[in-house]
Amino acid sequence: MPSKTELMTILEELKSKLEKEPDNAAYWHDLGVAYMHLEEWDVAREHLEHCLQFLKGKEAVTTYYHLGTIAAETGLMNEAIDYWNKVIKLDPHNVFAHYSIAKAYLYREMYDASIMHLRKADRYNSNRSLKIIYQTLAQAYTLKGEYDEARKTWEKVLLIDPQDLATIHELSMLMLHMGDMAEAVAYCEKELAAGGKNPAIYYNCGLAHLSQDHYDEALENFNKAIANGMTDINIKVNIGEVYARQGNFEEAIRSWEEVLLEDPQNIHASYNIGMILYECGLYERAIQAWRKTLAIKQDYLPAIVSSGSAHLVLKDYTKANQFMAIAKELAPKNAAIRGNLAEILLYMNQAEDALEEALQAAILQETNPLAYVLAACAYSMLKQWEEAAIAFEQAYELDQNVFMLTYNIISQKISEKDWQQIQEHQSEPAMIATIKKIIAQEQALDDEKKEAVANKGMADLLSRLLRRK
Repeated sequence: MPSKTELMTILEELKSKLEKEPDNAAYWHDLGVAYMHLEEWDVAREHLEHCLQFLKGKEAVTTYYHLGTIAAETGLMNEAIDYWNKVIKLDPHNVFAHYSIAKAYLYREMYDASIMHLRKADRYNSNRSLKIIYQTLAQAYTLKGEYDEARKTWEKVLLIDPQDLATIHELSMLMLHMGDMAEAVAYCEKELAAGGKNPAIYYNCGLAHLSQDHYDEALENFNKAIANGMTDINIKVNIGEVYARQGNFEEAIRSWEEVLLEDPQNIHASYNIGMILYECGLYERAIQAWRKTLAIKQDYLPAIVSSGSAHLVLKDYTKANQFMAIAKELAPKNAAIRGNLAEILLYMNQAEDALEEALQAAILQETNPLAYVLAACAYSMLKQWEEAAIAFEQAYELDQNVFMLTYNIISQKISEKDWQQIQEHQSEPAMIATIKKIIAQEQALDDEKKEAVANKGMADLLSRLLRRK
């Protein structure tokens, strides 16, 4: 591209020529293009529009194309598309007009229209080697959610230029998004081998290793990302995640506390600290941690639901209900939340309300056996034995293992007399016996776990966490 000084010289020469030949279309066109280089869009448009009066048919193709570019640069996208369509009307195989229209539609999130024009641009491109067409097409497929097509298209770019670092990087990120972690690692390594210096390569590689539970490799790559200049705070959030998955809870919490020192509004670090405390059985401290999370973002659904769950474990049913009611307002179509609310209401002996929530959970997720167990408990509390039997049968048919998870609420809310009533209304003779056997086994295992925990070294870890300031 000529320098500004060179452009000014060209302008003066063209103006001088126009004085002698005022009807010369080429001079008007070239003056318009020169002003485009100077980004003097209005003046450029004026000269190019004047040029059109001297042109016929296909002679106007280039001028229309430039006028479309000016319109796009000044935010007049409809006008830009109109000009480029005029180009296509005169020259149906014009690669650049199809490509430009595709870019405009991509900007507008009209992915199908963008893809159609990009395919035409590719088809009409004689040597089929314009990387930019494939790169834009791959972006369109990605944004549309057609990830397999995006991958194939990015790979076409690599056939043209096997060392294209940007494309290799895009493929590594696409593989992460598609969940193909081994391929993500392979593309990261390929990018490094091709001379890639972007520290995000190590970050992506770390994420892929973390998803495969390769904790040492994940930690190594996250640290390399930092060492190579990446400052994204999410690296440290993920380092904490590595430690957490390794069971090194102190280091996990320390990492997330460091994140919060740098970024006090980091919602993920704040929430994760609460999750570690919750998993360690420190429910009150977890609630305190999530209180800080909700101070950052008061409608952060995971912290609201988790706070409700912690209060439920602590048997503070009133507060548990308050949190789950808020969660329900935020996500009324979330079956898990409706189910959790049903469980809390059962513990509060509000059987009718519990039944309503359980039935809503079942409607939202028909294959969820938990909703039917909770409905069965509510029906039993309401002495609706036939409905209770049917609900238990539905849960039993979906997944017998659900009774391993719900034995506590069942044993508390259904007495032996209740079982007898339910059994009289059931169509599966062996069902009640099987359910009761599962519940008895889980209760026995629960007693063993409680005794074992008292003798484990976990107490030392919990004590260390309790001493943390």
